[in-house]
Amino acid sequence: MLFNEIVDEIRKAAPIETLSSSSKADITKVRLWADHAESEMESILYFGYNRQPGEWPKHYILASDQNVSAFSDSCKNLAVIPRDKLAAVFNHIQDFLSERNENDYLHYLMELADKVQSVDGLIDAASQTFGASLVLIDRDFRILSYSTAIPVTDDLWVDNIRKGYCDYEFITEVKKLKSVQMADPGTTPFEVTCSASPYRKLACKVYCRDAWIGSLLLIEGDMTYRTEHAEMLRMLSSVTGYTLLSYSPELLYRTSDYQSFLYNLIIGTPLENLPEAYRTLKFQENMRLLYFRPESSDTPPIKGRSLREAFHMELPDCHVITSRKATIVVCSVTDAEKVHHLLDLFPVNYNVSVGISNPFHRIELLRNALSEGRDALATGCELDPERRIFPFEEFSVAIMLRHFSENEDISRYTHPAINALRDYDEEYNTKLLPTVREYIRRSGSIKKTAETLFLHRNSVIYRLRKAEEISGLHLDDPDTQFRLRVSFCILEALR
Repeated sequence: MLFNEIVDEIRKAAPIETLSSSSKADITKVRLWADHAESEMESILYFGYNRQPGEWPKHYILASDQNVSAFSDSCKNLAVIPRDKLAAVFNHIQDFLSERNENDYLHYLMELADKVQSVDGLIDAASQTFGASLVLIDRDFRILSYSTAIPVTDDLWVDNIRKGYCDYEFITEVKKLKSVQMADPGTTPFEVTCSASPYRKLACKVYCRDAWIGSLLLIEGDMTYRTEHAEMLRMLSSVTGYTLLSYSPELLYRTSDYQSFLYNLIIGTPLENLPEAYRTLKFQENMRLLYFRPESSDTPPIKGRSLREAFHMELPDCHVITSRKATIVVCSVTDAEKVHHLLDLFPVNYNVSVGISNPFHRIELLRNALSEGRDALATGCELDPERRIFPFEEFSVAIMLRHFSENEDISRYTHPAINALRDYDEEYNTKLLPTVREYIRRSGSIKKTAETLFLHRNSVIYRLRKAEEISGLHLDDPDTQFRLRVSFCILEALR
């Protein structure tokens, strides 16, 4: 707001004389002058009694009953009001600017929501006005949206976002926090802190048509949040509810009791804490969990209801759980061609891939099956990015080795011949190590190795004999083949 506009507003409450008005800066705050300016002084209008401060602010309302003539050129905007009117005028302008700023911000958010027409776009743009990251969760602590322009850096929530949900243990601890238990049932923001995270968080409930559907979380990160952020978050929660209803209603889909039961198993809820009616249920034999996920994290959320209907048309007895980006399907599919067909249920531009768990039938093993499907997809996409279907049994060794490598250097477990062959190849520009790798991969078949490498079988035999000569290997020995197979898996895990 311009200085002249504020002077006009003050004139409604008290006499005021303008001595200087040369700056067209946008004024958004008022402060009492304490002989020093804040870093954002260009946007602050100061009030005070001091007629000759040591450092003049850019914008100053002086409360004085004496004539004021001499003032510094650094004070671009200066006006005088009666001394006894300072408190009343200050409070009036503070309330006036606060209400105006709130209305401006709410108007900005509404325009933004209608422009981007998505919760993701709204949350991402709003995070930049806070200078902090935002996460939107539903009542079951599933991740509905999160900011990417200002990414989440809190390790706990980075992990939650990666999975798309919060674990049972995490949810249980959050619900024990006094700030959560004593939170206002309305949209008043409240602070959430816990010993497991160094960052402060400001939470605000989100309502749609008077029904509580989730919460917004402002995570402090490197920038501390300010007092006014609480009111900004409250307004954002209101616009978020509007955006969900208008542009992303699929995110409000409430699952059946049975689907909620499956979801709670997935997040780690103990079986004894779930409804008794479902505890003795069993899947049919040889069920598998299929974990579908788009290649890019920038794709819009999958529309859950239409996708569930499409899966049930193909597999009437399947169980489908959708989260923000992933789709989890529990079914008895074992044919790879059938799984390829299921990939066609997704839009082509999503470029969806799938990880497939080992077979299981006990319902309490659902969480393990989810880990298998998710790990198979993550590891498979890195090791063989041209593929789209990744069975756990095919990548289980690589997954195991990757988990081990998080805690120690597993390269020391490779066969010593690996380094010897690698050094020889580098020195003489040969390809002995790739030939041995393919020979082991093809179960010791000279013919298949030659076909894969587009070589004559005699060339393969020559390379293998040369490799044995250099490294001292006995490639026909089953134990040697096993150790080399593990070594090549380690090399893949360390890529």
